[in-house]
Order: sequence, then structure tokens, then C-alpha cells
Amino acid sequence: MGAYRYKVQKGGFGLFLGIAAEVTYLTDVPTPGAPVSNRVWLDASEVVNAFHGNRLVLNEREVAWLRAGLGQVSGDIERIETSPYILISVRALEIFEVNYAEEALAPAIAGWAAETFAFTPRNCTVSHDSTTGQFTVDWDE
Repeated sequence: MGAYRYKVQKGGFGLFLGIAAEVTYLTDVPTPGAPVSNRVWLDASEVVNAFHGNRLVLNEREVAWLRAGLGQVSGDIERIETSPYILISVRALEIFEVNYAEEALAPAIAGWAAETFAFTPRNCTVSHDSTTGQFTVDWDE
């Protein structure tokens, strides 16, 4: 299992999110999880808080951000790995409540994948609208 820490500090905001996940190579369709692409699947059903050890139940938006980030790099993973199915299981998150934004899940899992599968990370810019409090994640494509 590998861990990755995503950090960004800009102007009036900062984000930090640690993520630990593991890869399982399968010949049959994965039982847990859901497809992100033809061969890459995501399972976020057994996640713990890395600081406190308690179980985290991710909401639909959080899982969607994980899927979005993994979707950005699934083609890179599929070019490197030849297994019929590649299951990415998120096992732990390091979350500081004071600077947690679920949008950080996307670049965090994409960074984890780039490090784990040894490909060049995708450029990603996170911006924050101080008026609305919304974060935006833009991928250089």
C-alpha cells in the first residue's frame, strides 16, 4: 500500500490531503467498487481516518471526486499495466478538518497513481473563489 500527500498553498487558501491506497490486479470483474474506465476500478468502501483510526464513510460527492481524479489518469495506468482489471482500493485518508475540501480528493488520487505507477503526473490547478467558498479543479489537457 502506498501513501501520497497532496498539498497546495496559494494566496488566501491552503489544502492538505493524505491518501493511502492499494492496487489489486484481477483477471475477473472486481466484486467491490465501480468502474472508472474499461479496466480501472475504484473501491472506497473501507476507508479509515489515518489520524484517528475510525472508519470514514465517504459521501457520493467525495467518491465522485475520487473517480474524477482517477479518471484523469486511468489511460496512463492502462498503458502501463496489462492486467484485465486494476482495482484501486482507497484505504485511508489524512484529513485536517480546518483545510479539507472534497475537491482535493481528485488531485490527491491522481498524484498517488502517478507515484504508484511511475508516470508523469498530470498538471492540475486548484483555485478558490473566496466569495462563494467554492474550489475549482482544472486539469491541463
